[in-house]
Amino acid sequence: MKAEEQETLRQLRQASPHLEIAYQLVKAFLHMARERRGEQLDAWLEAAQASHLEAFQPFVTGVQQDKDAVFAGLSLPWSNGPLEGNVNRLKLIKRSMYGRAEIDLLKLRVLHRSKANQDRKDKQKKKQGQQVVHLKKPKSMKNGATSQHITTGISKVA
Repeated sequence: MKAEEQETLRQLRQASPHLEIAYQLVKAFLHMARERRGEQLDAWLEAAQASHLEAFQPFVTGVQQDKDAVFAGLSLPWSNGPLEGNVNRLKLIKRSMYGRAEIDLLKLRVLHRSKANQDRKDKQKKKQGQQVVHLKKPKSMKNGATSQHITTGISKVA
């Protein structure tokens, strides 16, 4: 924050004891999340409940209902972020193609790789003695258009 913003925050925290408590609770939770200190969760929940701040009560209730998952999220190094990113990408491709093409084009768009990346992976497979298989473009779609026409049109929309 800028110096002016820090000063405003300091004045607000001094003016309201409830705001100071909320600030400290948020700061402690962020520290716990950033430093992966899940063992501090119970103490934080007790402090949040003891604060009697209405804004924190639904959050505390939700955390307590799924405490094991929250503890794991605050303790373990793994993240499902990459998975969620791929799911989002697949949903975007599917939505952009809805009613326009068949499964063959969807496969091409989902499994598409750059030519250099594909060549590199093909060389690795050949070294390992694996068979290299490539998807073939479909000859035509329902309405007689080729996949190239559909792909170009979808790219412009997306």
